[in-house]
Amino acid sequence: MCIRCIYKLFGLRSSGSEDDILQAKYPKEKLNSGELRNGQTRYGGTPSPRHNMELSDRTKQIKKDVYERALKEKALPGASLNSQSRSASEEDKGEGESSVWKNVKSIASMLMDEAEVVERGAQGPYVEGVDYKLGSLQLGLIYDFQSLTLTLRIIKAKDLPAKDVTGTSDPYVKIMLLPDKKHKLLTKVKKKNLNPHWNECFLFEGWPHNKLLEKTLYLQVIDYDRFSRDDPIGETYIPLNEVDLSQSPVLWKYLQPCKDSRGKLGELLLSLCYQPNIGRLTVTVMKAKDLKAKDITGSSDPYVKIWLSFGATRVEKKKTNIKMRSLNPIYNESFIFDIPWEKIREANLEVSVMDFDKVGRNELIGRVVLGCRSGPMETRHWNDMVAKPRQQVAQWHLLKD
Repeated sequence: MCIRCIYKLFGLRSSGSEDDILQAKYPKEKLNSGELRNGQTRYGGTPSPRHNMELSDRTKQIKKDVYERALKEKALPGASLNSQSRSASEEDKGEGESSVWKNVKSIASMLMDEAEVVERGAQGPYVEGVDYKLGSLQLGLIYDFQSLTLTLRIIKAKDLPAKDVTGTSDPYVKIMLLPDKKHKLLTKVKKKNLNPHWNECFLFEGWPHNKLLEKTLYLQVIDYDRFSRDDPIGETYIPLNEVDLSQSPVLWKYLQPCKDSRGKLGELLLSLCYQPNIGRLTVTVMKAKDLKAKDITGSSDPYVKIWLSFGATRVEKKKTNIKMRSLNPIYNESFIFDIPWEKIREANLEVSVMDFDKVGRNELIGRVVLGCRSGPMETRHWNDMVAKPRQQVAQWHLLKD
C-alpha cells in the first residue's frame, strides 16, 4: 500500500506524488528520492545502455519516520507499530473500526518489512549440499501486471570470499534471463569489498506473466581484475515459476560454484594501447591458455589472426607466428593499426585463434571481437583502453565459436 493510501486511511488530504505528500507535511525533511526514478536499466528485445539506480538510505529512513508519526497522529489510542492485541474497549467500537485497525497493523507490518528483511534470516535454514563458503546475494523482484515489466533490484551481497592477494575482492553482478544468453546486464564494480551494497535496479520490459514464468533468472557474482581475467565468485539460478511475483519478494540466495563454459575453447590474453594524438593502436597478443585440441594427437598448432574493421568493412589483417603442438602458447607479439580518433567508435578488432594444418584447411579454435559495441567484457576492455590513453590495458578473454 502506498503512502497516498495511508493518508486516505487516516483522513488526511493528499495530492501529487508520494514524495510531494511527504514534503508538504514535513517540509523540513529533505527527500532525495529523485534517485529512485532515474537511470533504470531496461531489458527487452533491444537492451538500452546500462545505467544504475542508487537508492537513498536517508530517504527510506525519513519515510519510515513519517509513517510512524502518521500512525501516532491518526491511529487508535494506544496503538503501536508492534501491537499484537486490542483492548476490550476497542473491540466494542464496531466492525468499521476493526477494519481500520487491521489496516493499520497491516500497513505497519508492511512498512517495517523492508527495514527488517535486510538483516533478518540472511543465512536461512541449513540445506544439505549447499556450499556456504561463497557468500550470499540479496535481491528483490517486483512485477507490474499492467506494464508487463519485471523490476529486479540487486541489493547487496554478504560474506563473499577474497579473490585478490590483498585479502579482498572487487565484485560485480552479471545478470541474464535464461535461456537467452545473448543479452547481459552488469552492476557497478564495488572496489575492495566483501559485503558490497549495490541497490541497482534493472527492468525486463514487455514480458507477459505467463511467458515470464518460463524463464530463469541467472545471477553471477564476479571479481573484477584490471590486469588479468575476471574471476567468478559464485552464481545462483532463480526459476521464476517458483517465485510468487505478486508478493514482490525480497530473497537471499546462497552462491554456488560456477558451472559456466570457461575453458571450453580456451582463453586469450590481449593488451591494448591507444595513442589518440597520432591515431595509433598497438595490440599485443600475450598468450593463450587451455585451448581446445584440434589434432588427433590431442594438441593444436595455434596462431592468432587479427582483422581490423570499420563497421562491416574489413581493412587490415595481422597474424602471429605458429606455436607447434601447444595448448598454452606464449606469443608476446605486438601489432600496430592506424585508427584515427574520429573513427575509434566505428572500429573493431576480430581476434581469432586458429589451428594450423599443413595438409587441410586451417581450423578456427575460437574468437573474440573487441569494440565499443561488443559483449560486456569486450566492450569494457575497449572502453578502458580509450579512457587510459598511452597505457597498456591487458585483459583475459574467453574464446567463443
